[in-house]
Amino acid sequence: MGLLSDLKSKVSGKLSANDNGHHPDHDELRARLGSLPPFDPAKAQVFRYRKQYGVNLGSMFCLEPWMATDIYKEYHDQGPEAEGDLLECMGDCCGEKMKAHWDSWLVRADFERMSNIGINAVRLPLGYWVLGRGFAAGKYKRHAATYDEALHYVGRVVAWAAEFDIGVLVDIHALPGGQNFDSHSGATGPPQFFDSRKFQDLAIKCYEAFTHLFASVTNVVGLQIVNEPVDNPQLEGFYERALTQVRSQSLDLPVYVGDGWNLAKYAAVVKRLRERFGFIVVDTHQYWVFRPEEQQYRVDQLTRELWETTVPELSQASNELDGNLIVGEYSSVLANGSFDGEDPAKCM
Repeated sequence: MGLLSDLKSKVSGKLSANDNGHHPDHDELRARLGSLPPFDPAKAQVFRYRKQYGVNLGSMFCLEPWMATDIYKEYHDQGPEAEGDLLECMGDCCGEKMKAHWDSWLVRADFERMSNIGINAVRLPLGYWVLGRGFAAGKYKRHAATYDEALHYVGRVVAWAAEFDIGVLVDIHALPGGQNFDSHSGATGPPQFFDSRKFQDLAIKCYEAFTHLFASVTNVVGLQIVNEPVDNPQLEGFYERALTQVRSQSLDLPVYVGDGWNLAKYAAVVKRLRERFGFIVVDTHQYWVFRPEEQQYRVDQLTRELWETTVPELSQASNELDGNLIVGEYSSVLANGSFDGEDPAKCM
């Protein structure tokens, strides 16, 4: 019986350390975020309403192997894709390694340089799991204690940005179960988020916490509730539910939503939702390399499509939304076939 009791004790201890044994309240989460300047409502209006010129601070709090190559390369033979896969590969040392990553990925001088070249906003992708124990599912639930210090580093990024008058869009880049087919959704394989009420409830719980954390932070320009969701039939209804939660806590925090790769549709959806929920911004992403037909187009064809199709679509959506539209991600990277033997340097 002594051996059995000892085993039960060890198992119980492991669950309380790594699982959801601890459920921090909002005040504890705020303390983890650290000290930020007192809220200045007038200055916050400037941050939120000015035209945003920015970049993404990718792969700091929502890892992607093509960016965070150093932390993945040790486990290359195991093929981790999503951050949760990486945690499983790291095992017991994941806390130490993730902390080292957060501590070194960005430094204060990066924000000074961004400010010097005219950047006035950054988009900060976060996995929902950065809230730690009490806010995790799946692989992240098993390693939830790893994230007990994550908010400290999130707060440091926000504070550094504030020093240089740079706004921060808090982007919930990954939702429980994954909202798309890509590993940056925090999951590997088909998205499960829209098939699970449990996952959706957890997301709402996370929005409650994130709103509490950031609604009164002067240089936070908004909360993006989802990145690149698939255009699921439930998406519009989920947006209503999420907006209801955020607006129950803050009437004026701007809320950003993804366009589900269907800008015209979600511009119309958001136009309707704005009548009930106020300041909402649509985030659209522009790439010219992923669709099979794009990989066959030459540079001149893609350029023509950009000016004849993409620019008018963006202009129409922006007008419909009274300017509440951002291109949150874009890239001029093209498939090799698009250059058709020409020198890429001469085509770009």
